[in-house]
Amino acid sequence: MSVNTERETLLKELREFWVKNNIPNISDTNALFLKNLITISWSKNVLEIWTANWFSTINLWIAVEENKGKITSIDFSEPSLKMAWENIKLAHLQETVTLCFGNAFDIIPKLEAWFDFVFIDWMMKSSIDFLLTIWDNTIEWGVIIIDDVIKFKEKMWWLEEFLDKNHIEFNILPIDSDDWIMMIIKPNLPLIK
Repeated sequence: MSVNTERETLLKELREFWVKNNIPNISDTNALFLKNLITISWSKNVLEIWTANWFSTINLWIAVEENKGKITSIDFSEPSLKMAWENIKLAHLQETVTLCFGNAFDIIPKLEAWFDFVFIDWMMKSSIDFLLTIWDNTIEWGVIIIDDVIKFKEKMWWLEEFLDKNHIEFNILPIDSDDWIMMIIKPNLPLIK
């Protein structure tokens, strides 16, 4: 069995597992959109904030691998971390992915890396704090995606106001009926709290 076939089988198993166990994860439609976006933006250094069971990471990696890039993924849950490491090995990606355990706010400032694609799918109420934390580690014209901006709008109502105040343009894209995303192309501007 080829590595790609093994990864597709693993993705199917992970999807079935998270549906059965009610684990939040990105949808297949969202995964396809993100993969296409990584491909067309030629992103090579991806940061994912919140790993879960690694369903999203493997999907992102399929596109990153074509670009000969790498992924850094962060999670704060020990059970998620254990599951992610097991799935990394099953997907044969342990040599090409950095998995960080802990609080993203502590980890990101210590990363000696510049990211051209950032996917935020964690603690929606802290979206502004995540932007402030990753901003200096994201290259100019880098893509920043924030998931679930409609589903969790009540937890992040001030985000649009914050972006407007900072003259940061954004688009809200209805990828799924209940899973819209916000896309920001980072301009060469500092953020003001």
